[in-house]
Amino acid sequence: MPYLSIVIKTLNEEAKIAAAIESALAVEKEIGQSVEIIVADSVSTDRTVEVACRYPVRVVQFANIEERGCGAGVQLGFQFARGQYVYFLDGDMEIAPGFMPRALAELAGNPGLGGVGGGVEDTRVQNDFDRIRVNNRTGVVAGSVKWLEGGGLYRRQAIEAAGGHAADRNLRGYEEAELGMRLRHAGWELLRLPMKAVAHTGHDLSTLALFRRHWRSRRAMSAGVLLRGAVGRRWQAEAARMLVHPLAALCWWLGLVFIVLFAGTARGVLASAWLGLAGLALLGLLLRKRDLRHVAVSVFSWHYGAAAILAGLLEPRVAPSQPIDSRLLCDKTPLARREQ
Repeated sequence: MPYLSIVIKTLNEEAKIAAAIESALAVEKEIGQSVEIIVADSVSTDRTVEVACRYPVRVVQFANIEERGCGAGVQLGFQFARGQYVYFLDGDMEIAPGFMPRALAELAGNPGLGGVGGGVEDTRVQNDFDRIRVNNRTGVVAGSVKWLEGGGLYRRQAIEAAGGHAADRNLRGYEEAELGMRLRHAGWELLRLPMKAVAHTGHDLSTLALFRRHWRSRRAMSAGVLLRGAVGRRWQAEAARMLVHPLAALCWWLGLVFIVLFAGTARGVLASAWLGLAGLALLGLLLRKRDLRHVAVSVFSWHYGAAAILAGLLEPRVAPSQPIDSRLLCDKTPLARREQ
């Protein structure tokens, strides 16, 4: 059995998948242990699969295109992973030299550690989402963390102890946060190292185009799907805190609707006060951020997120650990060659 499994999830990454795979292949020389590479493809329509199958990797794909999504892509790859440790990588990322030996050493030296991540270097910042994230530097805070953004190295034993699935297949976003919450509430720690783990080449899309894409793909609805899946779980309050801004926007709209429908003759005064409260909150945010564009994008995204939460709460769900129907497209891993 391999020591380490590297799962690369892809969707139309023909220009980037070769670099991702080559960075994963370099890990075996770094750590001196056996490594298997699994490409979990979300039914790409470009040459992603063709390029990936040139390398000594296993390529698997969804049998049903309707089931694809970020969480399902992670879980699809995990279904085929056999390593003692599992690393999850996006197809538009490259593993940084030196990270994997350090991360594996941390896991080996601390039996209570469930996962290890590092910093994410963004090589292309084309939209306001990426700009805000880079400016806030949310993915590079070292030390004990709640979850591992941008990929991470996990102990298989920890994943199996926290439900047995690496990601909730119902989620098209927030899958890393959901895994982090499950792991920590199962008693495992998560660590982010003060070093680069991956280089990330992001989207070419504009901010509005990304909003549209996320809505059409239903990825935007992941907030509602996450909240619904957390109901009755020990991390339900934590999930709500993570989404505090869109939830606050949703509550504001519900409050306004309540005033209009039930406040009677006082609705005019109360609605004006309610709108004034929102205006003061916006002014306070602008004074704190001192960046009108940042504030505008943030406020729009919160209201967009509020609508997405409502839609996501109505999304159909299946059991997170239910096996995903898939097909094996090619297997050129060393173990497969030995078995032939």
